[in-house]
Amino acid sequence: MNAIRAIPLATAVTLMAFGLAACDSDESSCCWPTGAIGTRYAEISGPTGPLGDCSGGEYDQDGGRVQDFQHGAIYWTPETGAWEVYGSIEDEYDRLGGPSSPLQWPVSGELSTPNGVGRFNKFQTGNIYFSPAGTYPVYGAIFDEWAKQGYENGRLGFPASAEYDVPDGRRMDFERGWIEWNSSTGQLTTG
Repeated sequence: MNAIRAIPLATAVTLMAFGLAACDSDESSCCWPTGAIGTRYAEISGPTGPLGDCSGGEYDQDGGRVQDFQHGAIYWTPETGAWEVYGSIEDEYDRLGGPSSPLQWPVSGELSTPNGVGRFNKFQTGNIYFSPAGTYPVYGAIFDEWAKQGYENGRLGFPASAEYDVPDGRRMDFERGWIEWNSSTGQLTTG
């Protein structure tokens, strides 16, 4: 028996325009994006966009919904909306633990940095940047300090490492310096 599920007419028209087939007889291979995830998928050009074809249906994760695609995923919660994460940024987000990571849920799709050199996604508590210096997350107190200094357009430039342990806390390297957070005092130092 073919698995057919009701979807909004606008989504059906969009999906037909992209040439997507209906679900086949194996429910596990049914991956029509619907609802908010389907709307976002259509907004970024569906299977001809950066995500490619879907690779599975939606599933629950950490209080939200996720749907995987060939080159990334779309994440949704009622608070954050539906946003895509793909490529090197998605790889880093997965490595960190996705929505259960310190970054939590995405709050934007992939964006270009103001200087046009890099790309990034915004998350609830920070961002992940892709640039010539690499792909790194910046979050928490270090992110706040880097923001005060002008992000990648400030004197420190793009992130050049992930956070790492130092004797008194955590440190993160940037192209032209570093920011260190002291876990005992909460003080931030730049160098």
